[in-house]
Amino acid sequence: MIGRGWVRTVMKDLVRHWKHFAAAAVGIVLGVAALTFFLALSLQVRDLLLVQIFPADHLEVVPKSADINLFVLRLDLGRDTLDAAVLKDLAALDGVDAVYPKMRLTVPAVASGGSSIFGAGMQTEIVADGIDPQLVAEELKDAFHDVDTGSRGTPCSRGAQCGEDAYCDRAGGSGEGVCRPFVPVLVSPYVVELYNGAFRRAYNLPKLNPDALVGLTFEMTFGASTFRPAARAPIRERMRFVGVSDRAIPLGVTLPLGNVRHLNLVLDSPDAGERYHSAVIELRSKDAAPGVIDAVEAMGLEIRDRGARRAALAMAVIMVVLAIVGFVLIAVAAAHIMHVFYLVVMVRRREIGLLRAVGARRSDIRRLLMSEAAVVGIAAGLVGVAAGIAAGAIADVLAASRLPDFPFKPESFFDFSPWLLASVVALAVVACVLGALPPAIRAASGDPSEALAGR
Repeated sequence: MIGRGWVRTVMKDLVRHWKHFAAAAVGIVLGVAALTFFLALSLQVRDLLLVQIFPADHLEVVPKSADINLFVLRLDLGRDTLDAAVLKDLAALDGVDAVYPKMRLTVPAVASGGSSIFGAGMQTEIVADGIDPQLVAEELKDAFHDVDTGSRGTPCSRGAQCGEDAYCDRAGGSGEGVCRPFVPVLVSPYVVELYNGAFRRAYNLPKLNPDALVGLTFEMTFGASTFRPAARAPIRERMRFVGVSDRAIPLGVTLPLGNVRHLNLVLDSPDAGERYHSAVIELRSKDAAPGVIDAVEAMGLEIRDRGARRAALAMAVIMVVLAIVGFVLIAVAAAHIMHVFYLVVMVRRREIGLLRAVGARRSDIRRLLMSEAAVVGIAAGLVGVAAGIAAGAIADVLAASRLPDFPFKPESFFDFSPWLLASVVALAVVACVLGALPPAIRAASGDPSEALAGR
């Protein structure tokens, strides 16, 4: 009972008793479909949270707050900046590859522009920060870099004379001007998603393609404000979008660190240009995160994760709960498999006795029934996986047509990765084989003479 004869025997038995095996496979199909659906949903949502919204390969360190609420006011009694010594200590931590300081713009700023997109110019107060260009060098190359805006540029009368990285600044609006460099600017994907998902609806504006933002320019007036008059003469610069990065400030714009330092020095105070408000730690690996977090907190600092740890814990709990639901369904289906195989063994009692009588060993009977269960498990697993994928596709269609746009809305809410599908099919096979094991052992241990006698 090996080789081709074995396969023919197994397939012949499956065809002959297909109704019983189909009834046994129903529970496995439902369990596999549910497990595939839930796990694919959990994996995609987890990826969305921990990769796109809360990247886990970098940690942002901030001074530990010591806030006291006084009616509607919140008084900060702790320090709110980091000095060079703290940055050096952070760089020395085990598991840290690099430390990149960040500095908030400590003066107000007003941004204006957008006529090329919206048909009319817009103006708004805006917040900004500065980051070390090396933090985004891998994704943006040399597009994001410090620029010298204080030096006198070459004379010009039109923009073409200044090259691609500069513009002709004619303060009077006509006549001769000077070439001044564009200041590169980054925005967070959260800003784009927030605009496309909610802000544009309130003002009846078009959606924005984040890839097409690169190269667009606008003006920023630093030291100016629509709330209060400027204490010092404001500085006007022309900015140019160079990319969308999750390293940028969540709400606002991000400039090169050197430019923010210069603006704070000139418009605020000398000390404002030397104080860092946070630092981004680049981890050697994501596995190093727990140890680094503990070390940072031991230094009296905090990790600003924007809810990443809570999101990770929530997703872990959700994945465990959904996986338990799927496993329970498959376990119940395995129990159903056992009952069905007991029925199959009773129906095939004389057949099994005849096989024993003509020389089949007990191990052959067990292998025969276990092989049939494995085939049922493979078929049920594949059908269940297909049903789970189909359910996911239907859910994606309904989500696309029924759910409104919201920040970071994915094209698909499911991640049907090959390893997930293969694992679920393997689980279905294991469940069927384990469910068929007790009936197979009982069938193989029976007396063939009693089976042939019908007793």
